[in-house]
Amino acid sequence: MSTSPMLAEPPVGLSPLKEGDPTDIGPYRLVGRIGAGGMGAVYGALDTYGRCVAVKTVRADLAAKPSFREAFAHEVAMLARADGVSTARLYAHDTEARVPWLAFDHVPGRDLRAHVREFGPLEGEMLRVFALGMAEGLAALHAAGVVHRDVKPANVILSPDGPKIVDFGIAAPIGTERSEDAFADHGTPGWAAPERHAGAIADSAADVFAWGALVAMAATGRQPFGKGETKERIRRVCAGEYEIDGVPEDLLPLVEGALSMEPGERPGAADLVRALLPEDRRDEEVGRALRRMLGDYWRGVDAAGHDPARWAAWLGGASATALGATGILGGAVGTGGAATGGAAGSSAAASGTTGATASGSSSGGILGGLAGSKAVMIGAGALAAAGVAAGGFVVYDLVSDSPANLVASAAMMVEESVGFTATVERTPVGGGETVTEEYLYSADGESFLIRGAVMGPGTTAVASHQGELYVYALDEEDRYGASWYDTSRPIELAPGVGPDSASTALVTAPLRALAESGGAEETEGQDRVYAGPTVLGLLDGGKFVEKEATGRVELGEEGVPLWSEYTTDDWEVRVDFEEFDVEVPIEDPQAWAVENGESWNVVYAPICGTIESGWPARQVWDVQASGWDIDCDYAMDVAGVIENPREHEGRETYLYGRFSRGTSVAIDETMACGTGWTILPMEEPDPSENVAPLYQCRPIIDFTEPTEESPEFYDAEILPTVLIDFHARP
Repeated sequence: MSTSPMLAEPPVGLSPLKEGDPTDIGPYRLVGRIGAGGMGAVYGALDTYGRCVAVKTVRADLAAKPSFREAFAHEVAMLARADGVSTARLYAHDTEARVPWLAFDHVPGRDLRAHVREFGPLEGEMLRVFALGMAEGLAALHAAGVVHRDVKPANVILSPDGPKIVDFGIAAPIGTERSEDAFADHGTPGWAAPERHAGAIADSAADVFAWGALVAMAATGRQPFGKGETKERIRRVCAGEYEIDGVPEDLLPLVEGALSMEPGERPGAADLVRALLPEDRRDEEVGRALRRMLGDYWRGVDAAGHDPARWAAWLGGASATALGATGILGGAVGTGGAATGGAAGSSAAASGTTGATASGSSSGGILGGLAGSKAVMIGAGALAAAGVAAGGFVVYDLVSDSPANLVASAAMMVEESVGFTATVERTPVGGGETVTEEYLYSADGESFLIRGAVMGPGTTAVASHQGELYVYALDEEDRYGASWYDTSRPIELAPGVGPDSASTALVTAPLRALAESGGAEETEGQDRVYAGPTVLGLLDGGKFVEKEATGRVELGEEGVPLWSEYTTDDWEVRVDFEEFDVEVPIEDPQAWAVENGESWNVVYAPICGTIESGWPARQVWDVQASGWDIDCDYAMDVAGVIENPREHEGRETYLYGRFSRGTSVAIDETMACGTGWTILPMEEPDPSENVAPLYQCRPIIDFTEPTEESPEFYDAEILPTVLIDFHARP
C-alpha cells in the first residue's frame, strides 16, 4: 500500500496503535485501536480488498484458561451462523492460536438509542424498513438454530446501509439445556421477555418480544417499559405494563403481538417478515427484497464520521512509526475517549462488543469487556508484546505485577463493576470539621449519586442519572414562613460542571494519575499499599476542582481497591469502599429523602421548555423535569394542559386542597399540580412586593370520585416526590 502524508488526527472511532501493538493479525493490516479492556483489544483493520473490518483479540493469559477459550469459540460459532442482511458477518478467525482472534464486519453508525436521541424517532417507510430489517436478522438467526438473547438498542446499529444486529456474546443454539448454558440467567431488564424472569431458557419467542420493544422505541423515542430501578422494570415487563402510544396503526398489531405475555401467542420472526413485506415482494427472496427496500427508503443515516479513505491514509502515515518493537503498552483508550470524540463509542458498539447481564454489568461473554468496555487502561498498561507467532501477530503476556499496572488495573475494575458504595471523608489540612459524603454507583441504572453538600451551601445531593444532572437541596421554612425560599430557585452550574462531573471518574481518575505518574511504589512494611504523586479531582462548593496530591491506595488480594487516601494543600481525603461489584439499587433521591424523614427540592434538572400561564397574573415559567422517570415530552404535555386547559378539555379536574397555599388540580387523574409561593431573586427580599406563584406536579397513586357533599371536587392520594417543577422567571 502506498504511503500517504501522515494525517494530523486518527480517523473517527480509532486511536493510534501503541508501541508493542501488532501491525498485522492474520491477513489484516491494523489501522488503529477501536477499544481495549481487561480482556484484550479490538482493532480497526483493512483486509486485502481495502475493506474496513474489526479484529478482536484476547490476552494470551486468559486464552490459556479453558473457560475463556471456550467462550471465545462459542461466540465465533454463533457469528458463523449469522448470515442475514441485518446481522454482522464473520470473515475469518483462529480460535486455536495462542492469542485467539476473529475478524468481522465493522459496522459504522450509531446504536438505536444514540440515533433516536440525536435525530428523533423513525417515521413512515423508514420505520417500517427498520422493523423489517430487525425481523429479517432474527429470522435468519432462528433459521440457523440460534437465539440472540440480548436484543436491545445498544446491540442494534443504524448504519448507512441499514440496521444491523450485533454482539453474539450470549447467543446460544436453540434448545440448549440450562445445565449446559453458561449464560442462562443473562439478559437486560426492560428488554428480556417476561418468561426469562421466571427462569425460562431464552428461545426465539424471547427475541421476538425484544423486537416488539425495539420497534416501539424506534417509533416513539421511549423505552416501552420505562426507566427506573431494575426491579420496577422487571415488574412492568412481567405485568405487561408497556407504553407504546405513538406506534403507527399499521405496526401496532405486530408490536402488541410481539409483546404478548405468553410466548406461544407471539408471532415468529419469519411471520413478522412476511407481514412487513409489501404484497408485491412476498414472492421475492427475502434478502433481495430487503436490500431493495433499504435502497428505496433508508435515508438520513450517516456513518457517524467513519471514512474508509481516512483509514487507508492513516495507515500509510502511521506505518512509518515502526510499531513492531517489543515494549509496554501505553494508554489503551476506551470507546468514547476524548481523542476520538463521541463517534468512537458508536464505532465500538458497531463492532458488536457490548453486552449486559441481568445485573447490568458489561459482559457479552468473553468479548463483552473489549471495545464495549467502559474501562480505560492507562499508565504503563497491563500488556507487553512477548513475541511474534508464525501468523504474524503479536502474542501478549502479562507484564510483571508492577505498582503502576496493579493500580491501573484497580481503576479498570472500578469502572467495570456492577456497582459500588463508598464513604468519602474530607478534612481541612491543619484541622477543622470533617465533611462526610457518600458515593453510590449503579451500572444498571446508569446512575452515580453523591449524598452531601458538594454543590454548594444548602445542597444535599447531586446525581448523574442516564446522562442528566440533578441537584437537590433541603426543603425548609424561611423567616417569612414561605416554603422553598432560596432552595426552590434553580441554581446555575459553575463553568465546566456537568453530568461527567459526578461519575466514577471521581474515584478512578486519581488512581489512573497515580499509575501514569511513574512514581507509584509499594509502601514499605504494608503489602499491597501503593503510594505516589497524583491529581485529585472533586466537587467542592459547586465547582469541579483538580489539585496535585500525594496518594495511597490499598488493594485486596483480587486487585480491587479497598481504600484510597489523598493529601492536597487544602484537604486530606479518604475513600473507603463499603460494597464493591454488587448491585446497588439507586432510586430517585427525592424518594430516598422521604423514606428518611426529609424533603428535598430539585434545584437543578433538565429544563424542557417554557410556558406562559399562572395565577394571580400571567407568568412565564421554565418547565423542569425533576423526576428521574419523567421525560421532557411528557413534562411539556402536562405543561400544555396547565397553560391552556380549555384546549385540553376533560384532562383537568379539581382536587380538595392539597397544598398549604393555592389550588391544586389533577391532570389525567395521574398527576397533581398546584400553586404555592416562592420568593423571586432580590438583593433584599420583600415578600409583600416580590412574591410569585410556585407550581409543582406530583404523582397520584389513588384517585377518588367526588361525594354528594362536594360534587365538584375529587380527592387523591398524592406522593411527596416532585416530578415536574415550574420555575417563575423574574
